[in-house]
Amino acid sequence: MRLPALALAALTCACATAGEAEAWAKVSPEAVARYAAPGDPARYAALAQSLEAPPEELGPPARGLRIPVRSFPDGRPEVLLHAETAWVSADMMRLRGRGVRVEAFDAEGALAETLWAEEAAVDRTAMLAVAKGPIRLERGGDTLTGVGALADLEAQYVKVLRRARIDTARLRGVDMTKRGIF
Repeated sequence: MRLPALALAALTCACATAGEAEAWAKVSPEAVARYAAPGDPARYAALAQSLEAPPEELGPPARGLRIPVRSFPDGRPEVLLHAETAWVSADMMRLRGRGVRVEAFDAEGALAETLWAEEAAVDRTAMLAVAKGPIRLERGGDTLTGVGALADLEAQYVKVLRRARIDTARLRGVDMTKRGIF
């Protein structure tokens, strides 16, 4: 069973490392192993480094880019990326964008979640993304905000790097810090 990206992000925000997570008595070691950052964090390094290069070095930008990241078997987009300004590799598999919005759709075609980022780099082959600056993820009545993020688009995993905040309509004002969750 896959948890929604927001639930995975919540667990990740609570525990910066697997060692910290194991020390966190409320989470079983099995859950830590299953929901810790998928794969080696080093796999995000090249994307993060690509965000450091000045955009002028990338050539002329495209405006109003809209490109599918992943599609359902019938060809409908499952994950769709929009960017106000974008620089795209020749093979269209890597991109860097500003004013980025990533939309995920359910099997019926309804919008399931949306991720906004000030600036991001996406590798469509590896299904990875790195964002810098403010980010916002909305799913149903839940909102995750923060600064900077790593995302595994295949696993539907988002890790907020700094100043993570989760607002959820389902808990109706419950302070999660006082309940020992964060």
